Amino acid sequence: MCGFAAYFHPGGLPPEAAWLEAAASALAHRGPDEARVHVEPGLGFAFRRLSIVDVAHGSQPLWNEDGTIGIVYNGEVYNHAELRRELAPSGHRFRTESDTECIVHGYEQWGEDCVLRLRGMFAFALWDRPRGRLFCARDRIGIKPLYHTRANGAFVCASEIKALFEFPGVRRAVRLPGVVEHLSLRYSAGPHTLFEGVEKLLPAHHLAVGDRGAAPRRYWQVAYEPKQRIDGTEALGELERRLTESVRMRLMSEVPLGALLSGGVDSSVVVALMSRLLARPVQTFAVGFDAPGPYSELPFARRVAGALGTEHREIVVGAADLERELPSLVWHQDEPVSEPAAIPTYLVSQLARETVTVVLTGEGGDELFAGYPKYAVDPLARLLAALPAGPRDALLKHGADRLPFRFRKLQVVARSARFRLESERFAAWFAGFAGEERDLLLGPALREHAAAGASAFGRVLAESAARRPLDRMLDADLRLWLPDDLLMKMDKMSMAASVEARVPLLDHPLVEWAATLPDRCKLDGLHGKVLLKQLARTLVPREVVDRPKVGFTVPLAPWFRGPLRGLLADTLLSPACLSRGYYDPVRLRAYVDDHVSGRRDRSRELWTLLTLELWHRMFIDRSPARPAAYVPPARLAAGAGS
Repeated sequence: MCGFAAYFHPGGLPPEAAWLEAAASALAHRGPDEARVHVEPGLGFAFRRLSIVDVAHGSQPLWNEDGTIGIVYNGEVYNHAELRRELAPSGHRFRTESDTECIVHGYEQWGEDCVLRLRGMFAFALWDRPRGRLFCARDRIGIKPLYHTRANGAFVCASEIKALFEFPGVRRAVRLPGVVEHLSLRYSAGPHTLFEGVEKLLPAHHLAVGDRGAAPRRYWQVAYEPKQRIDGTEALGELERRLTESVRMRLMSEVPLGALLSGGVDSSVVVALMSRLLARPVQTFAVGFDAPGPYSELPFARRVAGALGTEHREIVVGAADLERELPSLVWHQDEPVSEPAAIPTYLVSQLARETVTVVLTGEGGDELFAGYPKYAVDPLARLLAALPAGPRDALLKHGADRLPFRFRKLQVVARSARFRLESERFAAWFAGFAGEERDLLLGPALREHAAAGASAFGRVLAESAARRPLDRMLDADLRLWLPDDLLMKMDKMSMAASVEARVPLLDHPLVEWAATLPDRCKLDGLHGKVLLKQLARTLVPREVVDRPKVGFTVPLAPWFRGPLRGLLADTLLSPACLSRGYYDPVRLRAYVDDHVSGRRDRSRELWTLLTLELWHRMFIDRSPARPAAYVPPARLAAGAGS
């Protein structure tokens, strides 16, 4: 795992070494083990290394035998040994044991199609000297990020946005439609970001940049048809085989590794399979909260750890930890911390870094096997959306919206059911703001961009090969929510601690296989993740599996009424925030007052607004430019769950 930046000027203008050194410094947390830069006419590479595979010889940039092909790369190719055996008979000479070198020789052998041979997570920039072009690519699911922009006639790309700002000519300007999109979705849907002129390379895309410009091309797409004719016993056995293979491949490491254990089904299955495959106890790490109520899954994480005999460690996060670390989170994420779970992810990654460099995680199970409640209740939302507007609004707006917090899932159903268009309904499921409320909040600077919220879902659904309602929801989440929110959060927060996170549930052959499973393997009435839970029952205690889904829920609601009340008011009701023109000041004050008084739970909306304002101050206003150093939270003793 690493961080990199690359510069290409079609006219041959070389970058200054100082630019690349500054970019490498901005990425130091992604690679504390080594820093390198390379400069030549028209080309520059900056690289930071976190040594995991071929620790002694895996430095980058890495070149082929005659220096005509060079690469900087972030990720892991788990089938690199297999590729090495395939390439060697064709005359390719390997000088290292690194997976990076397999990409270089694979490109020599197969050209752009080399990406189709790679099994793993990756983002890279490869210099093809004979053709005078820079070839960039990102893995199929979008586990690893890659951002790019133009600067004074040059193409610049990097693992994180902050590195791009070290090149002259890259402006820090807000993309106003992106602000509206962020209020709607709580993330920036690719290829856009919140910065004007800065884009993400989409998952499963590559980009060749030469003297004739650049055009991204998609190289992979999930097929949902034809559906498999498979019975439950066969499907269960095949899932176990495929997931075991995926976990085994991700145990490849020359440094200590462990797992993040939430106590949910997905991470518990991953840890159980690791325990089968390793001769030593798995090191597991969990996080909980010091607030009462349904916020912590630590008891379930301890139950799994005890049953599997892991070496288990935990931290407990409080409101003071959140307030202290929030500036660091914003800086590391480059964009607003849209997902509150970024906070515990960041802190548990810091804990893990004390003893390991690599962790396996459970991301992807909900998106592959329909684990979120929205998948089960969307048919109801579709029926309600078809009602006449008057009765529908009376039922949904004036009834369900006023339900207390414990009925928050019904509130989400009601919010989504107000929209007849599929794209608008899908956008509303995880929205920061419902479309109508968002539009009333918008100030003069944003009102003309009010349509930005659901446009990303419209694009993705128009391109989707899926035709069944459930498949269309899963495909939209696979292409938007997963890479732009969950995986971005996991990459940025783990790499902030110099930890590599691996996601075995998102092995692309497993993704392809799961997509063609019949719906009954995923949904049974209101119960989701049917097949994965069947597997889990054979691996971990049943009480961990057969319980209501909690999710990684941060106790923002009580904290915003208590210890974080001052932070909320001082930030959102400050002259700087109120004068931006983004929001109607009266409605913004009403949001804060509604929540603090206990009249309504506005924690999700307020979190979205709070982190957006903190991001604006740090990256646009430049105050402060960089947060203070990390201070660890309280933790429990090692071995608490064993």
